Formats: sequence, structure tokens, C-alpha cells
Amino acid sequence: MDSDSATVDGTPLGRRERSKVALRQRLLEAAMAAFAEKGYRAATIDEIAERADVARATAFNHFPRKEDFLLALIMQRRETVMGRLGEYLESGDRTVIDAIGDLVRELGRWWDADREMNQAMMRAVLHSGVMATAGSHASGLVFGRAIATGQERGEIDPGLDPFAVGNLIFDGYLGILYRWGLGEVSIPLEQAFGTALDIVVTGIGSTRR
Repeated sequence: MDSDSATVDGTPLGRRERSKVALRQRLLEAAMAAFAEKGYRAATIDEIAERADVARATAFNHFPRKEDFLLALIMQRRETVMGRLGEYLESGDRTVIDAIGDLVRELGRWWDADREMNQAMMRAVLHSGVMATAGSHASGLVFGRAIATGQERGEIDPGLDPFAVGNLIFDGYLGILYRWGLGEVSIPLEQAFGTALDIVVTGIGSTRR
């Protein structure tokens, strides 16, 4: 589910820019490996730089603070989620609810595909407190805009606040993901996300005939 780093807004990057993107990605992967092995608090930027085989100063130039690694990962994945939901909605072959359902189930499969590393990321997010500065409301807005589209199409109750519904969906998703990161969710995430969404869907369907 990671975004394509070879382009920016669809424009191919030059050689120098590609090198910077590749270095940044190598640092992010090194940070994740360090967090998984040592834990967020014990891992250091010096160790991350060593794992990425770059100078300490180079690592600091890209990520001045340890939490900046997590912020970058969160933003990277958020952009991918936004893009995928947009693709689903534009395809015209799904209702908005089906598009959101397909997305959250796909996310569940993706998180579970590399369970150990992704759980380490979630534990790092929780221990760092980085979500307080990550602008997580933006993800709720993405779902809210999708709900508003569903209302315009007559698929969702028009009397609901679309952004309140969007935040409800995102809060349920994030809550499950946090507990999964702590090892408290034993069923596949695809199933856990789908069940939570199904509960919300029963209350937001359109009453139009």
C-alpha cells in the first residue's frame, strides 16, 4: 500500500530527485527495522543511520527528530489510502459504501501481510505520541467526503453529518489498528475492519425509495 515514489503528481522525477527519494525510503526502512528490533524508545538515529549505511548527518538532514520517521510513514500511507479510495469511487462500479468496504478490507490484508513489522510500527506510533501532530483528522475528512458523495448519489441518509460519519469510520478503523498493534486482536484485520464497518453501515443507509 505504499505510494509510488518515482513520480510527484504524476511527473517523473529526475535522477537526482530519484536518488533522494530512494535514500529517504532506505532510511524509513532502516527506522522500521530498528523500531521492530529495539523498540521505539531504545532505537536511536545513529543506529538508523548505520543500518541505512549513511552518515549520521545525512540521516539528520532528512529526519531531524526520531518521530519524523513515523510522521513520514503515516503521511506516505495516508496518501496511498486517499489515492486508492479515489480510484474506487471514480471507477463507477461500486457504491460509496462498497468502495469504503473494499478499501478497509484491502488495508486489513496489507497490514497482516507483514504483521511483525507493521505491528512494530503501530507500537512505535503509540509510544511516541506522534498521532497528536500527524493531523489524523485528515483521514476522517477523506472518509467524510466519500460519505458526502454517497449522499449526493442517494446511497446514504442525507440527514447525517457526512464528516461525523467519516470520523466514526476512521475512529473505528484506528482503534482496531491500535489494539492489533498491541497484540489484542486475534482475528484477521480484514474481518475486524469489515465487521466494524458493517455495524456503521446499518445506520447510515438511505431511506429513499
